[in-house]
Order: sequence, then C-alpha cells, then structure tokens
Amino acid sequence: MSAQTEMENLVLATALELAGGETCFVGIGVPSLAAMLAKRTHALDLVLIYESGAIDANPPVPPLSTGSPSVTADTAMIGDCLDVFGDLQAGRIDVGLLSGAQVDRHGNLNSTVIGDYRNPKLRMVGSGGAHDIASLAKRVVIVMPHDPRRFVEAVDFITSPGYLHGGGERSRCGLRGGIHALITGRGRFVFENEELTLERSFHPFSLDDAVKGFGWQVPVRPGAFCFDGFDERARTMARSLGISAGA
Repeated sequence: MSAQTEMENLVLATALELAGGETCFVGIGVPSLAAMLAKRTHALDLVLIYESGAIDANPPVPPLSTGSPSVTADTAMIGDCLDVFGDLQAGRIDVGLLSGAQVDRHGNLNSTVIGDYRNPKLRMVGSGGAHDIASLAKRVVIVMPHDPRRFVEAVDFITSPGYLHGGGERSRCGLRGGIHALITGRGRFVFENEELTLERSFHPFSLDDAVKGFGWQVPVRPGAFCFDGFDERARTMARSLGISAGA
C-alpha cells in the first residue's frame, strides 16, 4: 500500500466529485490537480475559477500558486479577486475544493493556528478565500491526505465553517450549501446528520484502514464498501500530471 497509490486515489476520487458544466472554485495543490484531471477526462466543459481572477482556466501544467503563469496560459477571462468572489457571493459557484491543517467531525476546517489562538504552538497562513468558499459555494468537497494529525474531534480554530457544532447551526447562521464530502486517499466520507460518516474505502484500503487514525470513532454507513473502479486511463493521465506522494 504505497504512498503513491494513496495520493493517486486522492486525486482520482476528488476528480470524480466534479461534473461537466459545473463551475468550480479551485485551490492550489491536490484540488488543482483533481480539477485539471476532471477537465481532461470526464468533465471537458468544467469551468475552473482561481482566486487570482482566472475564469474558465485550463492550466497546461499544475500551478504552484494562483498567480502562476500556467493559470492564465489558456484562460477565457482574466479578471481580479473582485470578479471571482463576486461570482461566489452571487451564487454562481457550484462547488469549492478546500483543504486545511485540521478537519473535525462536523466538517469544520482549520488553517489558522494549532493550539490556543492567543498563544499557539503554530500559526499558519489563515483563510485566504477559504472561509468565503466554505460559506457561499453550493457545495464543498474537502480534500485531505490521510494523516492522523489532521483528523480531530474539534478543530483548534474554525477557519472555514462546516456544520459548526451540528444540530442545524450552519443553517441558522445563514450559510449556503454545506460540506458535501471529505475525500482522503483511503476513502470517501459523507456528512449524515451533519456528522462525518464513512461511505466507502478505496482499494487496496479496507474500511478499517479508512477510519484508522481519526481522533474519535467515525460512524460507518450501512452498506459501506471498498471501491475499486478507478479508470486506468485516468490513473495514467494522473501520473502524467506529475502526481507524486509528496504532491
């Protein structure tokens, strides 16, 4: 069970969350790799939007940042942050791909601090546009390498809101959409009753492998299964994008 296989599973499974004709707000790293793969395989008319203002982007190579030249190399429109976040606020973004340092049982993401906010063990980069995407996109897919340090029962700081503390709190706060799924290299998780629940694992990982390392006992949906349906053509194309265990 190599780290390379796990990373490929992560990108392939995330790509399958995207459909043709949708508008996707894309982050850098695995989210960008997955969106590029989807656009090259099953979702040719997927519209990729980057925080820098690129609308309907089609990067020839994976960008290192939202300002990388590849983001604008084959882009229908180059605007600015006001344009793309205006689209987000107007409800034109179908799906946002997000990651973070921590995720919890209600889908909240932390990319601000580890430890107490006023005296943290580690201060990180913060939100960027992630808070806006999590609050306003029609649905959000969280993309996260399988690292036990990232899976906590309650995040140290809510940078990007999921279902907050559960019990309908997100809806009462007037936030749109919600967290549609969490994808790791080992499985796909959904949010049943606003709580993280394993739906399937990805071959060669078992259901037990998929929930290993979480900071609480993750529920497993009845009928959960091991998925072994990744298209070999897509896997080959994923490798051609330079996907590696360190991506």
